[in-house]
Amino acid sequence: MKRTGRQAAVAGFARLAAAIAVLGGFSCATLPEPKYKKYAFPEGEAFVDRKPARKYKVLGPVRVRVNYSSLNPDHEEQDLCRNYYNKGAKDLVKRAHRDLKGDAVIDVRSVVYFMDGKSKRYPTPECADDGNEGQVLMEGQAIRYLPDPKASEHPST
Repeated sequence: MKRTGRQAAVAGFARLAAAIAVLGGFSCATLPEPKYKKYAFPEGEAFVDRKPARKYKVLGPVRVRVNYSSLNPDHEEQDLCRNYYNKGAKDLVKRAHRDLKGDAVIDVRSVVYFMDGKSKRYPTPECADDGNEGQVLMEGQAIRYLPDPKASEHPST
């Protein structure tokens, strides 16, 4: 039996309505809770404004980007930014170790890019937030510690 255009349209609409009803039954009525994990700044491995006491060799730049959900009613925006700045510092140390075989990172900075294409580096946590997702961009210099000079057994006179 051949269908008319009207019968096909009604059948298509009925299938669409059934699919929406089935999918509606599986949907969630509330949004999931945003995930939050507290991160600590890696003291002794990442240096912002000071240099390590040991002698070192600069290996090269390292950069990371950390994205996070900024829709967290339990935490203020600046607290979220600071927390994920700490995560970014940990990630800088991991990347320095993995990619450049470095021991630590100096000159840790957050980087902000402006609409005109310029960028600025800050020693403090500075994050971008579009209202739904936040982002912190970070960079630093990977370093490797030089071996400590060993005292000779026979001092020269």
